[in-house]
Amino acid sequence: MGNLQRKQGKNNEAYDLFQEALTIYEKNSSSLEADIPFALMSLGRIEYKERNFDESLNYYYRAANVLKEVSCTDYCRITDSLYWVGRNYYKKQCYDRAIEFYEQCLRIEEASSIPEQLTIDKFLEDLSDIKQFQLQYESSLAYELNCLLMREKFLPPNHQDIGESLSNIGLCYKHLNQRKLALDYYKRALVVYEQCLLATDDRWTIESKIEELSIEINQLNI
Repeated sequence: MGNLQRKQGKNNEAYDLFQEALTIYEKNSSSLEADIPFALMSLGRIEYKERNFDESLNYYYRAANVLKEVSCTDYCRITDSLYWVGRNYYKKQCYDRAIEFYEQCLRIEEASSIPEQLTIDKFLEDLSDIKQFQLQYESSLAYELNCLLMREKFLPPNHQDIGESLSNIGLCYKHLNQRKLALDYYKRALVVYEQCLLATDDRWTIESKIEELSIEINQLNI
């Protein structure tokens, strides 16, 4: 019922229903493994959408602790809850704390993920974003290169996410004053976007970046 209210955009009603359910679940020990984490994460999701990041963080953190205690091999839900703890810290601009939780997710996923499954690119991408906010472009580049390798391994060559990785790598090289490398990656991103029907806006953006950087390179006689 709470999910239905949430999907209809009735967040206040959904919150009350999930809070009521959580109270019931916490009085019933048999609900500990599945129901309590679900209710906590649902409440965390609502608070996140309302931009109440402290409250959302608390719910996701509690969910992660319950899962670690009673379902320690449920790596998918553990990393999901930890990811959203990190995401809330990210939104609060507490970047070092966000990095701490994203790296926890990476360690868990690298140790437990199925070899044929792409699972860690979102952690690498968020870590790269944080390093860019901190103006640490070499660190951001390392995360982006790793993310690109993962995506190229599991996604088709014309996938929009591969274009995004190539564009982000180009941006890192531009900030590192390696303009020719940046231009090369921008052009590779354009090739991907030209093959992806859903990437029209991305294609226009990268075409503009290529034009601007080409002019800059010519003016500097690089």
